[in-house]
Amino acid sequence: RLRKEAEEKARLEEEERLRLEAEERARLEEEERLRKEAEERARLEEEERIRREAEEAELRRLEEERRIQEEEERIVELQRRELEERLRREEQERIAREQYEENMEAERRAAEKEAARVAAAKALEEETCLARAKEEAATRIQIDTHKRNQELADREFEAAKAAEIEAESSVQNSKSDRELEIANRMRDGALQRAQRATINKDLADATIQRDVKKLKPMISKAEKKRVSGTENYLLQAKKLYEQLQAATQLKGATFDRRIADIEAAIHAIKKGGFETLLAVELLEAQVLLKKLQRIQRAALEVQKLSQQTIAILKSYNRPPDVVVQVMRSVFLLLGNKPSQLATWPDIVIQLNKIGKDNTKRRIQTCTPEDIEYTHAKKVELILVKYDEELVFDTTQALGVFYNWAECI
Repeated sequence: RLRKEAEEKARLEEEERLRLEAEERARLEEEERLRKEAEERARLEEEERIRREAEEAELRRLEEERRIQEEEERIVELQRRELEERLRREEQERIAREQYEENMEAERRAAEKEAARVAAAKALEEETCLARAKEEAATRIQIDTHKRNQELADREFEAAKAAEIEAESSVQNSKSDRELEIANRMRDGALQRAQRATINKDLADATIQRDVKKLKPMISKAEKKRVSGTENYLLQAKKLYEQLQAATQLKGATFDRRIADIEAAIHAIKKGGFETLLAVELLEAQVLLKKLQRIQRAALEVQKLSQQTIAILKSYNRPPDVVVQVMRSVFLLLGNKPSQLATWPDIVIQLNKIGKDNTKRRIQTCTPEDIEYTHAKKVELILVKYDEELVFDTTQALGVFYNWAECI
């Protein structure tokens, strides 16, 4: 029993020792674990610190790079703006220089046009003065001739009337058949001379009055009676009548401004030989005829333009100023209001119209009398800046429209 108790005691002591050893190992393991955990935490904390320091360093580096980049971008932007500003100033200077050059060129063209216009007006004035001098001289000679003829006709009439009275008296005072026969023959001759003198006097009076309404019946009367000795007065009266008729025809033709009528009237004047007696009227008609013929030719050139050629003109999105101004001028002359032509799209709308509002048709029927004076003056100020060469260099269609606007 004691042995068993001793064994049991030993076993318990051994178990206690083992338990204590196990507890010690567990304690040591726990301490080791805690130590390792502390070391791991310290390592992790150190790694976290290092990581944070690295992140902070990276952030500082990135921030510095961003700052440097921003500074570089700011410098680049500043340089870009400076470049843009310099280019803008250079562009403005170029535009101003080109505008100045264009203005100078426009002023030069305007001065040349004005000089040409003044020279043409002066030449026309000189030609008109010369024509007027010739006409006045020829008219004075004609009137002097008519006055002399009238004086001759008056004397002839008075003499014929006196002879008629004397012959009538001789008839009344005849005392024999022989004297009566002679007196009757004398009276018949006196009556014939009186008739001739009366016709000549009427023709001379109508001629000196230069009145078509009086000349026509006198000429008809003389031609109907066919009295010998009236041929010279009749010829002069007919010649004057033809002259006055030709002048009236020319005046009507120039008033109506029809080319065919003006040409016919000019032909009648030349055919009648009245170039000197109607020199001023003829010159004015010839000047008008040339202008109307230029307008007609210009309008015909517009009619010849193909739709493809006009389409090129309409295809501009941002056309040169000369295109806008010339086409605006065309439509101002055709009667459009300035408010209808404010922009290029507005002008293209007019170009695109069809039917009776078609541009070519409107130009074909347009006459100078249809144009408003204010529009004509405005167009004159616009077109003075351009010349035919400049406009035709832009497009053919524009040049044709420009020529028509200049002519009209």
